[in-house]
Amino acid sequence: MMRSVLLVLAGIVLGCLAGEGLVRLGTANQKNYVIEMWRYANLLKQRSDDPAIGHEHRPGRSARLQGVDVSINSLGMRGPEPDPDRPAVVIVGDSYAMGWGVEEADTLRGQLAAKLDAAAPDARWQVLTTGVGNMTLSQSIALWLRMEDRLSAYPAGAIPVKTVILLPTVRSAEPQMPDNAGWLVRNSELAALAVTFIRQAGSGKTGREDLVAAYREAWSGGPGREAMDRALDRLAADAVARGQRVILAQVPDPNDFVDYEFEFMTRIMEDAVRAHGWTFVDLLASFRGETAADFWVAAGDVHFNGAAYGRIADQLVPHLVTPVADTAR
Repeated sequence: MMRSVLLVLAGIVLGCLAGEGLVRLGTANQKNYVIEMWRYANLLKQRSDDPAIGHEHRPGRSARLQGVDVSINSLGMRGPEPDPDRPAVVIVGDSYAMGWGVEEADTLRGQLAAKLDAAAPDARWQVLTTGVGNMTLSQSIALWLRMEDRLSAYPAGAIPVKTVILLPTVRSAEPQMPDNAGWLVRNSELAALAVTFIRQAGSGKTGREDLVAAYREAWSGGPGREAMDRALDRLAADAVARGQRVILAQVPDPNDFVDYEFEFMTRIMEDAVRAHGWTFVDLLASFRGETAADFWVAAGDVHFNGAAYGRIADQLVPHLVTPVADTAR
């Protein structure tokens, strides 16, 4: 009896090992979104000691993810080291602010920096981003408020931050998810795929109507929305104390720019901007009526590509090179 049990267990173990090998072989081309996000979490992220942040980048690390080289500087930001002699524009947000799946020069940070240099060379702006994948807006803002301290204590000299660009996405008002991945999921691609499939199947929300309804519910109230509102208030108080201006550039849901169903999200953010005296930019204006898939980083991955970031940068540059008094709403 014991021998039979051991043989069965051995067969299960060997089957799992074989499955793990096949999965790793099949995803070696770096085109599987789930596995690339899994690698991103393992190679470039670490748990934050601040529960409000949850996770952040590992300073000084780099990796090739989804066929793109991603380098994290000494402060935990994607991109080059900051220059203490140049005033900074800082992009705050999630994987869209980070530029997932896009070469560094084609990210919003990279293109905005190049366009600002061309439009206002005397201003000598530098553009930084604190974007980290899989964050709610409350997490992104909590990370930014901590990152400000790192910029102030930068060894080469304090970095003067003049403008904060807040880049909310549809996930901004979702509740913060706990990091409860076990050892197996952290170390096995097969387990990561299996858990993702089980979660998606168990949610019962797969269609377009379910997606819109779920986001409408999250943005209407509940812990995620409450956390987002508190974070916006904290950012407003901090910006006033530091003499910074804030531009809230609302990222549209990237699935459909023709029959757009997320205007409720835009209205909520417009109200927040008016309450805090910020500048509002509706980024849907750059895409309305267009084929959404033309701006995806890859088939099945709705993160923005370089062409999308180019349009967004073009929309933001006038707000940055025009005096604050002329851009405030």
